[in-house]
Amino acid sequence: MTRGLSWVAGAGVLFVVFIALVRYVGNELHPIQAAFIRYLFGLLVLLPLFLRSGMGLFRSRHIRIHGFRGCIHAVAVMLWFFAASQLPIAEVTALSFIAPIFVVIGAAVFLGERMSRARIVAVILGLIGVLTILRPGTAVIQWGAVAMLFAAPLFAASKVLTKFLVRDDSSGTLVAYLSIFATLTMLLPALWVWQSPSSSDLMFLAGTAVFATGSHLCMARGLALVDVTVSQPVDFLQLVWSTLIGLAFFGEKPEIWIWVGAGIVVFSATYIARLETKSAATK
Repeated sequence: MTRGLSWVAGAGVLFVVFIALVRYVGNELHPIQAAFIRYLFGLLVLLPLFLRSGMGLFRSRHIRIHGFRGCIHAVAVMLWFFAASQLPIAEVTALSFIAPIFVVIGAAVFLGERMSRARIVAVILGLIGVLTILRPGTAVIQWGAVAMLFAAPLFAASKVLTKFLVRDDSSGTLVAYLSIFATLTMLLPALWVWQSPSSSDLMFLAGTAVFATGSHLCMARGLALVDVTVSQPVDFLQLVWSTLIGLAFFGEKPEIWIWVGAGIVVFSATYIARLETKSAATK
């Protein structure tokens, strides 16, 4: 179990470094252009997979659904990059914890999964956590926070579609189509705001692709060793890493309400993960 939790914690560190790089590049390039270049580098990373797997990787009966998933995921990524360029790193991290809440809602609405009383309580708790972070009426809600609130349900919709597509298609097929369609969706918006990136911008964006990919790989390795319900609280450590990096490199001092709200959201996400595990065990 210790090894698994170490992998999960390592994934959190890499993800926070990824956010920090996006924050830095977002001050140099338009967030939409930065998101496009990051996914373009991601395609280059995946090129060996495409060559090794051949055309069989792209066989699917759900091309249109793959395309729709890629489009909404791309919009979510562009919103997320905008938010990361505007908000303190700790707040971006805290608000990113709300995605599982929208996944539960989306699965109930679109996949017909039962919305039990326990799931409703978990969703309400998560929304209370979000309101605690944002504190509408007592603090000015920034456009970056609004972007995160729109990005979260879009990321959740992408995950719900993943749950549908994985029934027939391999994970490699899902990754390939997501990368291709998301990159194509971001192409025109990126060209609209395009400015010549410097060599340092390209280096940092290449770093975002490396750290994001590394984070996903570490998380997959960790979840292969420990249960999701056990790993979920470790995700809360991301707020520690993001606070330290934000303080050291950007002079950011997060308010106590971000910690309180994030704690409520993480508790809700952990509760949801426990419910999902029990549901899967009874099927």
